[in-house]
Amino acid sequence: MTLPAHFRPLDELDAAWRVGPAGARLEVVRRAALTLKEKLHAGPQVKSVRTYDLITLPYPTRYGLGDAARSILPFLLITNRMQLVTVATTDGVKRVLVNPSDHERDQETPFFKRLAAGSPKWAQRLIARRHSTVPERLAEAGVRGEQIDYVTFDHLHTQDLRRVLGEWCPRAKLLVQREELDIFTRLHPLQNDWYLADAIAGLAPERFVVLERDVLVGEGLALVRTPGHTFGNHSIVLMTDRGVWTISENGVSCDNYSPEKSAIGGLAGHARSRGVEVVLNGNTREGSLDQYTSMILEKTLADPCPDGSGYVQHFPSSELTASSLLPGLAPTYSQRAITHGPPPA
Repeated sequence: MTLPAHFRPLDELDAAWRVGPAGARLEVVRRAALTLKEKLHAGPQVKSVRTYDLITLPYPTRYGLGDAARSILPFLLITNRMQLVTVATTDGVKRVLVNPSDHERDQETPFFKRLAAGSPKWAQRLIARRHSTVPERLAEAGVRGEQIDYVTFDHLHTQDLRRVLGEWCPRAKLLVQREELDIFTRLHPLQNDWYLADAIAGLAPERFVVLERDVLVGEGLALVRTPGHTFGNHSIVLMTDRGVWTISENGVSCDNYSPEKSAIGGLAGHARSRGVEVVLNGNTREGSLDQYTSMILEKTLADPCPDGSGYVQHFPSSELTASSLLPGLAPTYSQRAITHGPPPA
C-alpha cells in the first residue's frame, strides 16, 4: 500500500540486515546503527511524550530473564505501559499511541488464560494489578480517542485490537510491519500461545498502514525493524531532550541490556561465562540470533541515561517490576516513564 506522504524511508540498516552469517550481520548492524543514530541526533525532537501505566501482571522468570537468573521463583512481575507521542509532520501535528494494550481482552491470550485457570482468584488479585484502561488514560491526558492518528505496538503478542481501533481510537490507523500482520493469515502451532487469532477480525484493511522498511513517521519518531522476538517486531525510536530512546519488549528490564551490571542473582555470571552483551526476553524463539542482534541495535541507538548510571535509554514496553512478594527479582535500574515536552492535550 502507499504510505502516508509525510513518512520518510530510513535505509541505513537495509543492507546490514541482508548480511550473513549471523555473526557478521551482528557487527554490520551495530555499525549501521551508529549511522542512524547520527541522523536522528542531527534532526528535530518529537513535540511531547507521556507514559501511562496500564497493568502489572506475572510473567515466567525463565522467559523474562532468559534462563539466566538463579531465582527459584517461577514468576516475576512486569508492568505494561503506554506512551502518547505528539509529533510534527509535513501533514500537521500527529498523535501516536504506542502499545495501548486492551488488557481486559488481552487476558484471553491462550498462555495467560491457562495461567489464570490454574491460579486461585485470591492469588491473582494479590499479584496482578490493573492500573487503568486506555480510554481512562486518554481522558486523563485531555485527549479524545478520535484525536489519535496512529496506533503502533512493538509486536502483536497478546494484543486484541478490535476495541482499540474500533471503539477507542475510531479514526486511528495501525502502523505495523507486513511480516507481523501476515502472521494472522495462519498461526504456527508454536505461536498459538501468544497471539489472539481473532485480534484483527472485522477491521477494514484501510485501517492498517503496512510497513516493509524502517520509516521516520515525523520529526523525531522512527519505527525501526528489530526482528527475532517475532518476525515483524519493530522498535519505537524517539528523539527527545534527553537524546534517543528505544521502546520494545525484546528485553523486560535494563538488566537485560546490561547484564554485567545486574544485581539479580545469576545475570552477571551468565554474561561473563557466555560472553554475551544482552539477555533475551525469550518466551518465543522465532529468531533468537536476530533478536540478540536487534537488542544490540537498540542498545547502540539509545543514548546513555543522563544520571551516569551506565545504563542506556531503552524503555521496556513491559518492564520488570519490584515486589516484596518476589525477593531477588527486582530490577537493578528502572525507567518507569518517558516524559518530554509540554502536556499532549
